Amino acid sequence: MKRLLANTFKGAGILAIAGFISKILAALYRFPYQNLVGDQGFYAFQQVYPFYSIITTLSLVALPNFLSSLIHRSDEPELDTQQFFQLSLLLSFASFVILTIFSQPIAKLMGQEKLASPLVMAISPLLLVPFLSLYRGLLQGRHQMGKTAISQIIEQVFRVVLIILAAASFLKFSPNIYTVSFLAMLGSFVGGLCSLVYLIVTTPLQLKQLFTNFFLLAAKLNIIKKFGISSLIFTFFMVYMLLLQMIDVFFVKHALMNISQPMSSNAAEKLKGVYDRGQPFLQLGLVITTSILTDALPRLSKKGHIPRKIWHVVILLSVTITTGLFILLPTMNDILFKSHSHALSLQIFILQIPLISMIQLYHHALFLKHKNKASGYILLVGLCLKLLTVYPLTVAYGILGASLSSLFSLLVVALLYMCYSKIHPLTLLTKRFYVALLAMSLILLIGDNSLIVENRLLQLLKVMLLSIIAAAVFLKISKFELKQIKKS
Repeated sequence: MKRLLANTFKGAGILAIAGFISKILAALYRFPYQNLVGDQGFYAFQQVYPFYSIITTLSLVALPNFLSSLIHRSDEPELDTQQFFQLSLLLSFASFVILTIFSQPIAKLMGQEKLASPLVMAISPLLLVPFLSLYRGLLQGRHQMGKTAISQIIEQVFRVVLIILAAASFLKFSPNIYTVSFLAMLGSFVGGLCSLVYLIVTTPLQLKQLFTNFFLLAAKLNIIKKFGISSLIFTFFMVYMLLLQMIDVFFVKHALMNISQPMSSNAAEKLKGVYDRGQPFLQLGLVITTSILTDALPRLSKKGHIPRKIWHVVILLSVTITTGLFILLPTMNDILFKSHSHALSLQIFILQIPLISMIQLYHHALFLKHKNKASGYILLVGLCLKLLTVYPLTVAYGILGASLSSLFSLLVVALLYMCYSKIHPLTLLTKRFYVALLAMSLILLIGDNSLIVENRLLQLLKVMLLSIIAAAVFLKISKFELKQIKKS
């Protein structure tokens, strides 16, 4: 039993590292991509990206986790594995066909019919979901996380390289941003395919046996029943931020074209592309806190609660990172996107970082107490608020309003969690922390505004130097030690 737990913790650590690398790559490639294709080209990519990302979340986390737990709980693991695969194959193929048939109307709802082809390519990984979920779920069930981690990195590396090549083609071969978006999504599909090839080669499996007993309807219904509310809410949480992005996809451009001074379709697409710049900043801000939680989950499951230390570390880091990013974002916008425009909208956008970090903690805390339904209802409230507020706020305040709609929705979700669980994480922050935060902020503000340089490389060096000095001062005053992250 001790060896099994050790393998589980080791495997979770490997997956956490792979997840950390993947998240860094997923955030960083968007900067050169936008530099190559511009704001409108970035819009064309970001409009279909949530579809792809939801699908990969299913094949990487949600479905493998379910299959792994299904195997451990089953009296007939081979039959259940077979029926799981067949059911996921049927649902994935049916979803792909339906979405492909309706790709034109969906693209029109998104505000641009030319997005139909990129959309079809973005949903093409649905065809890989049954196979990737099967291999990753079986490996997870055997506590062999190494291959899953390698497959994740392979997928991300190939897709990032191919996406950048697609963007580079914009400069030489195709001035059509929608063609480039299609090629970028093709790169994502190829990345998933390379990952699957690796899993097939390294993990022997008799695939032919999975296609027998195809018409056992009762067995498939039993798999759906076993999926249950708990797995449904877990999946809902995993794709939650992507669903908020999806709402932006369908509403923000339309709203921008109906503001007090209406703009053209092209102008609205460029402005939506500016708004989408917030996503890589948000991802970078969440990388550390998300990785801490991912690494700690097996230990938390054993303890049955989230220790005070983890609450403290995650909240402290998320608030500190957000503060630094908020101050430096106008300069970073210049460095990474060659633009100073709409910096305030992006600054408001990244204020989601501490809220998302808290929501992750609250959700896992309720999950450990088997209060999944309460968590699901709270998350649903936030989704409904985003739906109700994004259009009117964007019409009233432009992309600043779109940022405010996400911030307001997540703030309400965090407050509802706080009231329900009666856990107030901000009380963990001491006076020493606030003094350290103030000192760090002053260094960043004074340094950023007094050291004026025009060259992008020199600006980058300035930001890096200021960040190191500010971080050192913060750590000295707060007495926060980096080894606490590992201990948590």
